[in-house]
Amino acid sequence: MTQVLDAHAAPSSDSASVPEISVLIYVTDPDAQIHVLVRSYAHALKEIGRSGEYVFILDGQSPAMVERLERLQQERDDVRVVALQGGGHGESIAFRAALGHARGRLLLTAWDYLQIDPKSIGPMIERLDREKLDLISPWRHPRIDAKLNQWQSSLFNWSLRLLSKVGLHDLNCCFRLMRREVLEEVALYGDLFRFLPIMAARRGFAVREVQVVHREERGKTGFFGVGVYFRRLLDIVAVAFLTRFTHKPLRFFGIIGLVLVTIGLAIALPPVFSRVFIQSSIQDRPIVLLGVVLISFGLQFIGFGLVGEIIIFTQSKDLKDYKIDRILTSGKVTPLVAALRPGETHDAAASRVAGADVDTGGDDAPRVEVLERLENAAASSELRLRRPSPGEDAMLDDFLAQCPRGTVYHTSAWRRMVESELRVDADCVVVERGESIVGYLPWFGIKSMFLGKVSISMPFAVYGGIAATDDEAARRLIEVAIERTKERGHAYLELRHFEAYDAAKLGVDLVHNDRYVTFVRDLPTTPEACLEAIPRKARAEVRKGIQAGLQLVESDDLRRFHRLFTENKQALGSPTVPFSMLKTLRANFGQNCVLHEVRTGSGRAVAAVLSLRFRDQILPYYSGVLADPGVPGVNNYMYWALMAWAVEHGIRSFDFGRSRKDSGPASFKRNMGFEVQPLGYQYWLSPSGKLPDFTPDNPKLSGYKRAWQKLPRPVVSALGGKLFRHLP
Repeated sequence: MTQVLDAHAAPSSDSASVPEISVLIYVTDPDAQIHVLVRSYAHALKEIGRSGEYVFILDGQSPAMVERLERLQQERDDVRVVALQGGGHGESIAFRAALGHARGRLLLTAWDYLQIDPKSIGPMIERLDREKLDLISPWRHPRIDAKLNQWQSSLFNWSLRLLSKVGLHDLNCCFRLMRREVLEEVALYGDLFRFLPIMAARRGFAVREVQVVHREERGKTGFFGVGVYFRRLLDIVAVAFLTRFTHKPLRFFGIIGLVLVTIGLAIALPPVFSRVFIQSSIQDRPIVLLGVVLISFGLQFIGFGLVGEIIIFTQSKDLKDYKIDRILTSGKVTPLVAALRPGETHDAAASRVAGADVDTGGDDAPRVEVLERLENAAASSELRLRRPSPGEDAMLDDFLAQCPRGTVYHTSAWRRMVESELRVDADCVVVERGESIVGYLPWFGIKSMFLGKVSISMPFAVYGGIAATDDEAARRLIEVAIERTKERGHAYLELRHFEAYDAAKLGVDLVHNDRYVTFVRDLPTTPEACLEAIPRKARAEVRKGIQAGLQLVESDDLRRFHRLFTENKQALGSPTVPFSMLKTLRANFGQNCVLHEVRTGSGRAVAAVLSLRFRDQILPYYSGVLADPGVPGVNNYMYWALMAWAVEHGIRSFDFGRSRKDSGPASFKRNMGFEVQPLGYQYWLSPSGKLPDFTPDNPKLSGYKRAWQKLPRPVVSALGGKLFRHLP
């Protein structure tokens, strides 16, 4: 139950429950997803083994937000709320107000949405501790907001780097990790919170910058009002003064004053000299008055503005220009209060629970533990659908790693690659039961010159569709996706399930397409056994490659792989993937994206394969072989050697990927000892929609394939990537 404490009450000092990190969340949006914020930060802290608490600062109260926070506090004992009276105080006042009610030795300041991936907390804490730092300032790189905003921000930060001599690239992000001493000792007021790293460095704190993953940006895009630019200019001047001249103000004042006095004297002295020594009149010489004004201005005017700045700066720790209306903090509640339901009186609650077989604790009230268990059981059957926030990628990836229907193509790394290539955001829906994720569906609306307007989960991938732990969650997800597809007027919704759902059981009208099959099997326990696991004819081809001196080596040369892949795809009459897609894949998957080359004894690369790792599985997804490699058995050797490499690296399963039924690649995979597994692709079709048939085995496309095979290589390279984006 939430307690309303005195505004001046100090936080509890129970050392046994003191968290290591206090996450201070500045809330101005009445619709902020506070549950998502807490769960995302809690998940990130749990992964790195750190304890935390969450202090929400309400700058502009909303009754609905207060009510939601009170409910959150009933669910968790690590949430506190500081509600400022009025609104519009700004981050400086808000975070200083929260400081007295935060207990952690480290403070993490954040806004009320997941602007930065919470997984960035781990590296920030690691560097703070390893290098004995006091404050970590984030650098959102690469930025995802509008180019104009990025340009304005770059100009602002460049100006501050020039004037403050502190080499920071991103002072507009308030996601900062610091020791609590920083916020206690650095005087902040007005809009100075954005300059906290500069102010902290001036006071001798060790400040460093760390690149973080930018997930979402909110706020105005484009040009701001003229007043905003003037305020930012004045902020820059104020910070430059406070960081460079507070210990030597006479230098600052003296330089400006001396310049003005010198100009004033240069203007006024000639007429005065003429009046004194030549006896000429100065009544018709108004320039004398200008000189006198400049001299006076140079001697006095700066003090009226900057002396006040100095006073505020040196005394701001003792100034409190805010008033806390109330403090909400988690505390022990009476059992009867915990039993109350919305709109229920205390007497009704007592009557309702009177017949329950529970321990009343001697005060005619049931035990809190029993009631919570009963309420949680009732709530556990209720499903909640919502859109995920950008910073939830880590939690979703963890769910997919545990969900039997989760695949590498559901992960945030693949989704971000598709978003980058198509320049459109995915439609994503999460299903929760209680506090647990039980379903997830990402899909894209595509405008293809070949397919028309369609919805696909997941583009450029062989698997996708619904990842859910039960049929009810799957049903809710597909209903949402179908409704969205109808609203957009798309021809069909394609769900690339590894294993089809029972459409009748889900109560939806889905069409199954059995055109595609896949090939997956467990790997032997030793690299040596991989060769024996291959059938005799394929094994003979592998031995030819071994005798020819072929070697499989890891590579970083994406350009060479792209050339090989492009040549191979042209021979098949298909466009290649854009090179930018390969770069984005590697950037997003990191070490889970592995590139291998097959080289001859002379070091010439004759084949290459790009593989993805997911759980304990490896998926060779893109591959290319020279049309005339000059040595036998290259393909068989490459995949055998990749299996052996996978076993050496602790990988237990090999996914050979999708092929069309009865195609040449399918026969090759069967000959390598893999069994055919039908894929469960399912479609919802609009009244005018039909199953897609834009595949290489379509006889209508044979002429286009032959024409593509004869095009010059530069044309193929230039057009291939553009066409590929229309073949999701």
